[in-house]
Amino acid sequence: MNEETTISRYVNILMDKWFKRILGSEANKETLLALLGGLIPERDIVDISYNRRKLRKRNPFEDCRDAFFDVECVDADGSRFVVEMQQDKQIHFRERVLFYSTFPIQEQVLADEAKKSLLEKLLSRRPKFVIHDEHFNYPPVYIISFLNFSLHENTDQVLFRYDLRERTTGDRMTDRINFIFLEMTNYRKPEPEEGDSFAEKLSYAFTHMSILKSRPAALIEKVFGLLFAACDIDTLSPQEQNQYKEDMTTKWDRENILYTKWLDGKNEGLAEGREEGLAEGREEGLAEGREEGREEGQLEERRRSAAQYKQRGVSPEIIADVTGLSVEEIEAL
Repeated sequence: MNEETTISRYVNILMDKWFKRILGSEANKETLLALLGGLIPERDIVDISYNRRKLRKRNPFEDCRDAFFDVECVDADGSRFVVEMQQDKQIHFRERVLFYSTFPIQEQVLADEAKKSLLEKLLSRRPKFVIHDEHFNYPPVYIISFLNFSLHENTDQVLFRYDLRERTTGDRMTDRINFIFLEMTNYRKPEPEEGDSFAEKLSYAFTHMSILKSRPAALIEKVFGLLFAACDIDTLSPQEQNQYKEDMTTKWDRENILYTKWLDGKNEGLAEGREEGLAEGREEGLAEGREEGREEGQLEERRRSAAQYKQRGVSPEIIADVTGLSVEEIEAL
């Protein structure tokens, strides 16, 4: 196969490295600013600056890995935005996100030593507790997670927002911690429509970017023009283009190997199939058997693989024979 059939026009932004490269680049700051504005419309985010030195968060527990954030930025008011791409489903994902959200919260309290020193001078004649209390008047923290999997089954909703509220009255405890989950795989339309929400259009753009040859007509908003321009492979340096081609080849090879293992193991029983199958199929297939686990746990993975095969020029009939998807499903990818 020649490079034209194996490498699409746009970068696969779902890949962790290239997510950071695109949205974490100063040259594409306007793109990230537009994305944040679309996901958090209640905030008037005029400008942002990147926190490049603070992407690594020290874990306070011994023998535990530090946290590494994909992209972190601050707006003019000091509010902090942590933007993450999550490719694979994880057990206790919500709890993990909650734990890591405490890192930027603590940094908000302790961030500006110069400001605290000035505050102490201004309040030097007041009780100590006043100074202490002011330390906790920190700006809000937003955790934005782009999820290439679903936490909520059997729903078409893609955008989920969480904060701290009283159960009965709905009274908000504080606005200082906010969680935004974009569950992109919940968007199942073959093509975006003009009436779709911003979150739905964004889900389509992210999950289909690497197999598109041009921006879909329904994605008319300025933010998508910025996003597609930022992901255009021609905007990468020659070194980055070569690196991307290597990364994509490795990704496709890995998918082919995993899928071959699944084909070889599908008739060898649940136990062996769980060891050789894909992760999602293994987890859900344990209780209900290989067939149901394959259908529920591996459907999205097969769709992704089918889309890659299709982009590489493999005929829909062959893809259907290999993946088990219908020709109609494959043509709609």
